[in-house]
Amino acid sequence: MRDTGGVSRIVYRSPLALGIRGVGVGASTLGVVLVAAMLVAAAGPSGALGVVVWSVLGLLGAAALVVLATGVLRASGLRTRLVLDDDGFVNATGPRAGVRKVAWRDVRKVQSDGDVVSVDIAGNRQSVIRTAMLDVEPKVLARELRGRLNRDRGYTPFGTGEQVG
Repeated sequence: MRDTGGVSRIVYRSPLALGIRGVGVGASTLGVVLVAAMLVAAAGPSGALGVVVWSVLGLLGAAALVVLATGVLRASGLRTRLVLDDDGFVNATGPRAGVRKVAWRDVRKVQSDGDVVSVDIAGNRQSVIRTAMLDVEPKVLARELRGRLNRDRGYTPFGTGEQVG
């Protein structure tokens, strides 16, 4: 989803459907775990079998709660995003993304590889943008990043610059 919050600000977000899907999967899995827990309680297994069954149900229930909570957070607006503006960008596309806030003056190179766009930054640092979590193709995003980088550097496409003379 491409949201323009001004003339020079673009916000890429994860699709809302991703959050809603997490809510659905988490809630349905939690429901299955609760039904299974009632059946296990009625059967009343004892000993090692009871410990194993209750442990597995507990782990499945915890995983379902995590998926449900993540889905609710994403659906409520706290989802993955990439914000581009005149000063630089903020990368909140997940863990191990490297540098989160980058100024255009620090960017050295932009390249896309698969569903990842990597941005080389001054000081041998890197910011990794995972486009699988965003609603944009990697090549389109890399082109947008390069265009903003060129604008920051003062570069213009051939035939559009002012003539010196």
